[in-house]
Amino acid sequence: MYFDALAPTYDADFTATPLARALRGRVWARLDAVFAPEAALLELACGTGEDARHLAQRGVRVTATDQSAGMLAAARAKTAGLPVKLASLDLAAPALSPEIQAGAPYAGVLSNFGGLNALPRHRALAEFLAPLVPAGGRLVLVVMGRWCAWEIGWHLLHWQPRRAFRRLNARGSTSQAGGADFTVYYPSTAALQRDFAPHFQPARVWSLGLWLPPTYLEPLTRRRWFPFRLVAALDRRVPWPPLADHTVYEFVRRA
Repeated sequence: MYFDALAPTYDADFTATPLARALRGRVWARLDAVFAPEAALLELACGTGEDARHLAQRGVRVTATDQSAGMLAAARAKTAGLPVKLASLDLAAPALSPEIQAGAPYAGVLSNFGGLNALPRHRALAEFLAPLVPAGGRLVLVVMGRWCAWEIGWHLLHWQPRRAFRRLNARGSTSQAGGADFTVYYPSTAALQRDFAPHFQPARVWSLGLWLPPTYLEPLTRRRWFPFRLVAALDRRVPWPPLADHTVYEFVRRA
């Protein structure tokens, strides 16, 4: 699994950066408003467990899942002593494990920072989640969107039109992690809502990283001339239109 190779340095390379903290802080603020202490939450593509730890420290009971054994090992160490259970889950072929079943029913489901972009379609995942979430339960899914104003502008400025519009390719875009190539898919809002529609009703759509640059441009934010505080404040206060590196989709389980 290519993400195994990223696990030992993922927190240093991404989680601990000011850009990641600013973006994650906005997601946490929303999660804290939506999920009360003692609620049960299922997390998809949990990575090194940063979100699970934050939620568990508030008293939320988290079942955190990932396909990468390396990421799960990092999450296990990070969440030791907290109400967090860990389980392996392949989003492309989700199967109900004893750990996931034991935590159900779930007040909600979280997937942060593009874990769902590994899938070309999301209908099978929605079918898997539906029995685990009762009516009124909420999904908070942070997905890399199809239109990213920063990415388009940056790559056009550098005479890279193919990279500027790579997200529009329905067959996905090739990326690399841990020395291996993999495909990243960028669903449209309509496609994502259609895949979840039989069981989940759209509740809210908002931008994450509309004013802040994509995470691969993080070194740009460390330059002296970059007005990081101003841009981060704009990102908090102006979350529309959904033309950001990530789009946050909130769904409510239908009755």
